[in-house]
Amino acid sequence: MHWEAGRLSEVTVLFADCREYTRLTQELGIEKLTPVTEEFFKTSAEVIREHHGIVDRFLGDAVMAFFNVPIKHDDHVLRAVNAAFQIQEGVMRINATLNGVFVLGVGIGIATGTALTTNMGSTNCNDYTMVGDSINIASRLQGQAAPGEVLVTEDVYKAISAAFPGAMRVEYLLKGISPPVAAYRLVRDASATAQADDREA
Repeated sequence: MHWEAGRLSEVTVLFADCREYTRLTQELGIEKLTPVTEEFFKTSAEVIREHHGIVDRFLGDAVMAFFNVPIKHDDHVLRAVNAAFQIQEGVMRINATLNGVFVLGVGIGIATGTALTTNMGSTNCNDYTMVGDSINIASRLQGQAAPGEVLVTEDVYKAISAAFPGAMRVEYLLKGISPPVAAYRLVRDASATAQADDREA
């Protein structure tokens, strides 16, 4: 798959990050934790592909994904939101297999906007990715999300608000981003409505 470097695109970006990963590593040891995080990565990647998103990269204990690049979808925002809820459902299934030894918690942030495709690295080692405010905001927003929570920007919420009426609006001061960012906490069981709308589209 080839992305054209230097091209501006409308993109929805999803960040999903495991909570308290460092503490869990210290308490349980990397040998016990690695199979669980590998299952999280596998589950997340499968869900993202099902919704026609692209897994850009795995970042330690986090997943970064894009929707609407390189293949365009008019409903790319809804696809990202539905993927987020399915990832959280996958995390619940993983936790059900752990017999209470520990609980894997994942926070998710989603933003949408214009981003630039860029070629990162050198002539000997490079990679295509996206850069822009929406990527930075999604990354910072997932850092504010509680385990099991999906936080989305106002632009994302406007695109899917009919499926999530009454979502709580909050504002965050995000590092390196000004002014404060308005976000919405999405209610888990409202995802069924969003998925139904997706199937009818």
